[in-house]
Order: sequence, then C-alpha cells, then structure tokens
Amino acid sequence: MSKKLVSREQLENDKRFFINPDTLSSLMKHHKIFCYDMANIKLGRIRRYKDKKLSTLYDTDNYRYVADPGAEENRSAYRAYCSKKENLKDNPDRSEALFNELIGKFGREDYDPEKGVIIIDQYNCIVDGFHRSCILLHRFGPEHEITALKIKYETGYRIKLLSPFFELNQRLKHNKKTEV
Repeated sequence: MSKKLVSREQLENDKRFFINPDTLSSLMKHHKIFCYDMANIKLGRIRRYKDKKLSTLYDTDNYRYVADPGAEENRSAYRAYCSKKENLKDNPDRSEALFNELIGKFGREDYDPEKGVIIIDQYNCIVDGFHRSCILLHRFGPEHEITALKIKYETGYRIKLLSPFFELNQRLKHNKKTEV
C-alpha cells in the first residue's frame, strides 16, 4: 500500500504559513513528506539533529551567540558555523551581521508563521527556522509555545531510536540541576 505524498502546491497554497521558495525547493528535493499540520510546541521541546547528534537548542553555538553575542568564544563559534559549506547552501550571505539584524528584528516584531514559519519534523527536530527558534527561546524561555509547521517525512531509524534516550537524558540532567 503506497502513501500519498504532500505536493509542493499543497504547501505553497496553505495560507496558514509561508515557506521561503528556496527552502521549499530544498525541502521537496530532499524529503518525502507524508503529512503536515500546524502544531503548538514549547520552545524547550525543539531539538537540533546535526552531524548524527541530537541536542537541545540551548546546546548550540547559535543559541550561545544569541545569549551572549559579546563573548569572543560565541562570536568565533558562530563565525565558524557561517563558514561551513553546508550552512552556506541555503543562505550564501550568512554572516554575524545578518544574524544580528534578525535578532534586532525579533526585538521589534513577534514571530508570525504567515511571514515565515518554523518547521519541525515528527521528532520535534528543527528543519527550518533554527536561528529564529534560538532567538525566541532566549527572548521567551523554554515554556513559551509557538505555532510551527510539523511535517512527517521519511527518515532513517537512528533518530527514532535516539529520541527516547535523549528525553531521558534531558530529564536526568534537569533533575540534577534542581537538586543542587
């Protein structure tokens, strides 16, 4: 029995959100999307899966930069992020200056899915909107809910297997912090 895939036109014509056309092209090229919907999610539940590593947004160089852009260690790590070939594919102009502009913009405007939606997958891993998610997490905290586009797509099993262990590890880490 074959599953019907979501078409580019379905995503383009859904008025609840906007996806950058280049992002949408990449999404359709690299993923078989089976379904999608808008979902409310706490910022603290969004994860990053990169280089076979699952992490919270707190544990990323991008978040550390937002939290303390004046620290040379954070600036250096973010510059290294910007120079990686895979990070320049979707945004060849990626830079510290552009990130600072985005941070400033989010200080004046609220997040609006109709202007540019944050996309997560079925495991709450960020697909698009990593920078925006880090800014919102810093601005509002982990309990703040946003409306994101949640897509279900075909993926390998490694992340599916890692997910419960990651959740357990995060709970244990949180419990240790509250005991101190």
